[in-house]
Amino acid sequence: MCDFCYNVYAWTKKALWGTSVTEHIAFLTFVGVVIGGIFALMQWRKNIKLKRADYIKELTETIRENKDISDVIYMLDYDESWYCEEFHQCGKLERKVDKTLAYFSYILYLRNEKILSKKEFLFFKYDIERILRNEQMQDYFYNLYHFSKTQDALFSFSTLLDYAKDNKLLDGDFEDRKAHLKNRRYHRYLNY
Repeated sequence: MCDFCYNVYAWTKKALWGTSVTEHIAFLTFVGVVIGGIFALMQWRKNIKLKRADYIKELTETIRENKDISDVIYMLDYDESWYCEEFHQCGKLERKVDKTLAYFSYILYLRNEKILSKKEFLFFKYDIERILRNEQMQDYFYNLYHFSKTQDALFSFSTLLDYAKDNKLLDGDFEDRKAHLKNRRYHRYLNY
């Protein structure tokens, strides 16, 4: 038995069987403090869980209630044609898509930093994978990725790209900057 445990045991035994009223009061005070501490810890944990639940709710509501993000999700859900040569000249749609990708990049950042637990991440996993499996989105990533490499710049949505690579959501030609010449799923809409 460890020294601390033995000392607590000896003190408890003495407090219970000791003859002094002071020792009984000290023991009961100690028990009260321990019970109060346990109760406070339980309340604190409950409050933390409620705050996390509120935060998850805010994140999920943004996906449904933010018009730009929900429009892009809808567009991807119904496999609407959106990524073409004119996309980069059409500022409004490009901003919506980039805003959506930035939002989901943020969610992946929270997961990578362990701010979101694996269980909490499940609320977003379906949307993220649906975005990353979309062939036009992969074509957009292909163009951005190779353009950023030629500019010696970071890829804007690197957390999403890393997730796609880690989960094998991209085909083997993605890394090849000339894949657009042999793979019909890729095009060259940016100058790289």
